[in-house]
Amino acid sequence: MEHIRAFLGIPLPGAYQDGLAALGPRLAAIAPARLALTRPGSWHLTLKFLGHTPRRGPTGIQAVGQALAGVVWEAFVLLGGGGGFFPNAARPRVVYVGLSRGARDCRELAGRVEAALSALGVPPEPRAFIPHLTVARVRDFPKDRGGKGGWDEVAGRLARAVWPECVVDRFVLYQSILGPHGPRYEVVEEFPARGVAPGGGPAKGANRAGCPS
Repeated sequence: MEHIRAFLGIPLPGAYQDGLAALGPRLAAIAPARLALTRPGSWHLTLKFLGHTPRRGPTGIQAVGQALAGVVWEAFVLLGGGGGFFPNAARPRVVYVGLSRGARDCRELAGRVEAALSALGVPPEPRAFIPHLTVARVRDFPKDRGGKGGWDEVAGRLARAVWPECVVDRFVLYQSILGPHGPRYEVVEEFPARGVAPGGGPAKGANRAGCPS
């Protein structure tokens, strides 16, 4: 049976992709370890990782799409702010940008997604959902820092980064395709908020996946 590597996420607008392109190298220059940076153009907020998923069957991609089409939710405003490290700042494996607005809405949306997929028999996430935007993964911890700063300097840079408000009016089922230069993501299906036309119409008063007008 054919499988694809899939996940659900919220796409981020161009202003965030550009901001990541500027922020990532600055963090890499001061981090006390090597960072594998998220590539601009594919930055997103992950709602749920599905992993290797069959195309057909009771928990296949088609069934997942049908279940998610029934999720009813409202568009909301998201604003990046601050950031931190997973699992902690003492031995981080992930560097992320946090949310100063929209975190509760993201948690509510993730909960509705979990409920829809649990009805299919898709296992729930073992940990509580923490909305965040992954900037980089920490790949190694060299003994010689080479004059670089500490993780507190990275945290300070995250705290000073400025992000625009963005309207979230859709979430996406993505296929992740692994390659020699990292994964690339292809849209399998989009799931708009209530009142937003599939594939197009913006929520009232906002540009689709963009900043409020």
